[in-house]
Amino acid sequence: MQYDYYKILEIPRTASLDDIKKAYRLKAKLVHPDVNNSPKATEVFAVVSEAYEVLCDEQKRYMHDIKLNHIDAEKINAERKRQYYGNSAKNDTFSNTANTNFNYDWNSFNQYVHKEKTDEDYYKQSPFLYNMFFASGMFIGFIIILVSLYGTLKNYWPFPFVLISICGFILIREGWRGMLGKKSLFGEVLKRLRK
Repeated sequence: MQYDYYKILEIPRTASLDDIKKAYRLKAKLVHPDVNNSPKATEVFAVVSEAYEVLCDEQKRYMHDIKLNHIDAEKINAERKRQYYGNSAKNDTFSNTANTNFNYDWNSFNQYVHKEKTDEDYYKQSPFLYNMFFASGMFIGFIIILVSLYGTLKNYWPFPFVLISICGFILIREGWRGMLGKKSLFGEVLKRLRK
């Protein structure tokens, strides 16, 4: 089957090389098998890559344009025949709209595109581990507070060392907020660690 590579990349036939590259990157992000779980992702990505290869090569693009112009002329002739002869005209490939529809439903791929998980998704996946992460942060915060206060009171280190306990209070507060399901600094750190 002859594809219209311009329609596949959704660009005009007068598109520059930069336009072709931008359109290819956008399509590749949508249909690449690494980010799209669709069973047809590999097949569609191969067509998108083929479109990019053909349109970036001057000679291949020129030949593709000639084929498209020929197809356009055949479509016009088929339409004239259909108008002149009506429904009794021979149903060739160009008068059959099913064979000439090169538009692809790219929105059908959106359901397969990898979507970033939210804190709620991770909580549903494993609530125990999710809460243990925040509980361990709170535990470390308690230890920081106890060690800094005890060491300062026993004169193991100078008085300004007690300011380290502020970090412990922050850990406890953020861990508590995370366990309650509110947005917390730990949650953001956890998201970045997963990436």
